[in-house]
Amino acid sequence: MAATAGSFADGGNTLVSALMMFLGNTEKVYILDKVEGNQATINGHPAWGAVWDFATKKTTLMEVTSNTFCASGMHLPNGSYAAFGGNSAVTRGGDSTGTWDAVYNDFDGRTSIRILNPCSSTDDWTSTKCQWFDNSAVLSLQKRRWYSSAEALADGNIVLIGGFVNGGYINRNYPDTKPTPDAAENTFEFYPANGRGVTNMNFLVVA
Repeated sequence: MAATAGSFADGGNTLVSALMMFLGNTEKVYILDKVEGNQATINGHPAWGAVWDFATKKTTLMEVTSNTFCASGMHLPNGSYAAFGGNSAVTRGGDSTGTWDAVYNDFDGRTSIRILNPCSSTDDWTSTKCQWFDNSAVLSLQKRRWYSSAEALADGNIVLIGGFVNGGYINRNYPDTKPTPDAAENTFEFYPANGRGVTNMNFLVVA
């Protein structure tokens, strides 16, 4: 990148903000933003996904259908990347619209599992194999998770821990002393689930 070690160089424009950014392979860096009114558009709506190329320093927008705001992510053993959860569908001003918003064309992302297989420059980028798979009707979490944690396990599985049931920055919607706050998701689950359900995590519950 930079001509001199320890220095910076202009890498161009990512077109979307990097709320999540990861190295896909030796050629590409992938970027996920939250749903918002970005100037860059794709398929008639603001973009919140992109891929940046090391060699050309050019960015290509990518279609992502659900709201990735505060999703968690992790590399999978086969080289793919998964982004888990996120926020509900939002519209102008960041107001929640539930499961779908017709202005930004975003779906509720709180149970989403998005899978990407990183491609190289010689691959067919028009193929679905090089695009984000983002369809909660086919693949989804068992619980809504905003701001969850994703941790890789030795057996290649991913454990999804905690989070909130929706955006809001607090785990109690109303003042109370209940051990399990109504806005918190004090459980964990696995990806792939392989028949395993959701387990309460006492560490996250007030004694």
